[in-house]
Amino acid sequence: MEDGKEESINSVQFLKTNSGKKGEGMPVVRNPQFYFREGFCWIDVNSTYLKARIKSKGVFDVLSMSLFSMTELPDWYYVSLINSEFISMYVDNFINNTSHFQINDARQLPIIIPSPYELEIFRQISVVSIAAKRDIFSSAISTNFAEEKLNGKQTELDKAVLKLYSI
Repeated sequence: MEDGKEESINSVQFLKTNSGKKGEGMPVVRNPQFYFREGFCWIDVNSTYLKARIKSKGVFDVLSMSLFSMTELPDWYYVSLINSEFISMYVDNFINNTSHFQINDARQLPIIIPSPYELEIFRQISVVSIAAKRDIFSSAISTNFAEEKLNGKQTELDKAVLKLYSI
C-alpha cells in the first residue's frame, strides 16, 4: 500500500484488538464510533470569545473538544453559532464563566433551527471565512488582508446570530 497506509491500518487494528487489555503501554480506545468522522471542535481553554472549527476525519484527544452532528444541520452552522459573540457572552453569563468550555457546556447551548434562507446566510459567511483561513495558511494572501476580511465576516456573523435569536 502507499504512503504508510498499511502501517496506519495495522496501527488501528492493534488499537482495536488490544484496547482495554491489562499491561503497560496497552491502548484504551474510547468512543470508536466517532473515529474518522467529520465534526467540529474547539480547544478546552478559551479567552472570553469561543472559537470552533470544522474537524476533519481522524482521531481526537481530550485537549480538543469534539462534537458530531446528529441532525440534518451541517457542522459549519454549529461552528458559526459558537464563533459568534452572542454565544460567547451567553456561555460566560449563563453556562460557565470559567476559561473552560467543555462538551456538557456545549450541550446546554440554545440552538435555533434556521430557515433555509437563514441557513444560506450562515453558509456564505462560513465559506468565505474558511477560504480566508486556508489562504492564510497557504500564504496565498497576506495575513493583514485576510484578517480584514475575517473581521468583516465576524461582524456579519454577529449580526446574523443576533437576528436569528431575535435580539
